Amino acid sequence: MSFWTGPPEAGKIVRVTAGGRGRRCAAALLLLRVLAACEVAAPSDDILPLDEAGPELSPCVSSEAAFLRAALEPMPRDDGAELRCTVTAMRGDAGSRVLDLACDGEAMRLYVEADPAPAGDGFAAGQELRVRAIVAPGEVASDPDVWLRVEDAGGALLLAAAVGARVDPPEGGGWAAPFAWREAASACMVEETACGELRRGALDLQLSGGAPLRLYDGTSSAAGDEGAFVAYVEAARTNVSGSGCPRQRLVFGLIAAR
Repeated sequence: MSFWTGPPEAGKIVRVTAGGRGRRCAAALLLLRVLAACEVAAPSDDILPLDEAGPELSPCVSSEAAFLRAALEPMPRDDGAELRCTVTAMRGDAGSRVLDLACDGEAMRLYVEADPAPAGDGFAAGQELRVRAIVAPGEVASDPDVWLRVEDAGGALLLAAAVGARVDPPEGGGWAAPFAWREAASACMVEETACGELRRGALDLQLSGGAPLRLYDGTSSAAGDEGAFVAYVEAARTNVSGSGCPRQRLVFGLIAAR
């Protein structure tokens, strides 16, 4: 993950191309970006016939190029910062939202972009928010692991987004409560790259007391009671043992669709 620091054009989200998919990210923001970037063929292609996949691999669901990014500007200097904010202005719509915030006396801005876009979201002008940002050293010094949680004044989750080499921060889970994320053991379809073999992996999302929902790399799904949230796994690639590929970063999260 990289951090960009130039002044953004007000209210404008600019995408960069990743994995052959054109994406616009906030040019001046501390954005969560995917480093694994190749399109994966559907099971019917000749990359790996299903009868050669092996017992540990399952047939791959089609990639939807699902996408979720969230950025807070400026990023708090303290790791694990918890802020109380008021939405002073709001632009865009669900799936491409820019929120101007007043957080503990400081002007900040929250950018949220999702594809496929939810039917709605939980943000509103004048709203009180609680924002939690966690940053931890990643496997590469220039690419820290980042978790972002946004909830309303009553503690209800509105947004949880992460990028990094691990699912939970060092202090443990709870950043996406009442949901919990886990890296699934299963993977599907082997893909040859310049450094070796990669597999499309998956994450399991579980609402307290409910059955887990499995989302493969590049997919999204309604989640929670009556589809109150939309969950996204933009990137979840795993390395085959012995390959020379670096650990691929996970990019995932969920947003309230209400």
